[in-house]
Amino acid sequence: MTPPPIRVLLADDSPSVCRVLAAHLGPAAGFEVVGVAHSGEAATELVAATRPQVVTLDLEMPGIGGLAALDWIMAHRPTPVVLLTGVTGGAARQTVAALARGAVDFLPKYSPGRDPDPAAFAAEVAAKVRAAAGVRVIRSLSQRAGPPPAPCARGAPPVAVVVGASTGGPAAVREFLAALPPQFEAGVLVVQHLPAEFTRDLAALLARQTGLDVREAADGARIRPRAVLVAHGGAHSSVAPGGVVRLTRGPRVRGYRPSIDVAMESAVRAFGPAAAGVLLTGMGDDGVRGLAAIRAAGGRTFAQDEGSSVVFGMPQRAAEVGAAGEVDTPAGIAARLGSPR
Repeated sequence: MTPPPIRVLLADDSPSVCRVLAAHLGPAAGFEVVGVAHSGEAATELVAATRPQVVTLDLEMPGIGGLAALDWIMAHRPTPVVLLTGVTGGAARQTVAALARGAVDFLPKYSPGRDPDPAAFAAEVAAKVRAAAGVRVIRSLSQRAGPPPAPCARGAPPVAVVVGASTGGPAAVREFLAALPPQFEAGVLVVQHLPAEFTRDLAALLARQTGLDVREAADGARIRPRAVLVAHGGAHSSVAPGGVVRLTRGPRVRGYRPSIDVAMESAVRAFGPAAAGVLLTGMGDDGVRGLAAIRAAGGRTFAQDEGSSVVFGMPQRAAEVGAAGEVDTPAGIAARLGSPR
């Protein structure tokens, strides 16, 4: 039996862009375009009226704009949103902000110096929208009621913590960092699946939101107490003895660069049982092998719980294979990490 088409709302101020997207998301590909909006206000009205399964959203729109429209969608009609965005300058900063506010993925619409192959672009549009339709969107993590769980006394605080995240990760990482208790002294390396143009802006955003010392990792940077490094999006980040981070632009590991596994496995070699691993929301299984290595060495390992995950893929796999010693919300994991053994 043929499944029903995926209902999609297109929001972009350019009618020509909407026509291109509609051509790629037609009935032959398994989609139904239920509406087209050319302003932020129109997008919110059509989301309420048509209840799409996925929204493609341009951040540069007249009226209230794309970010305000995204905020309304997340607050009133939580729906998977795929951003249509540039990848440089202000566009990158806006995209990172939107991902932290609930958007599940993005699709580069403009890339200076690159003319995308039409067939490849069409395939990417369909793949990302189809994947987004399978995502369970939750309201902003900061809006969830109730205090974080009480800490569990399970082990000495680690020296270094590697945090891995993918789809839905920026918001989860923010919640984790913001909930770290004052007595937490370990250094943190965050590996978020993002392109090279985005990770510096993610680090700046997390610094503003949490008040912590958060910076994009450069080659030779050192993991320091109560400081956070965000892995560079264009390279693998490995932890060398002494906590020195080395960037290598080698091949992608199972499709990813930066690879969470690479960072976690190197942290085990550098710190042994004093390394800890946290695997947050995301598709696939990157980080599962690294988390298992940390646990095998005697370090503490955590996975995000299903209820707070945008995509319960990576953390679910980690729990299934026994790589995750504890499962909790991002804030709950932070509280547990801050408790002594």
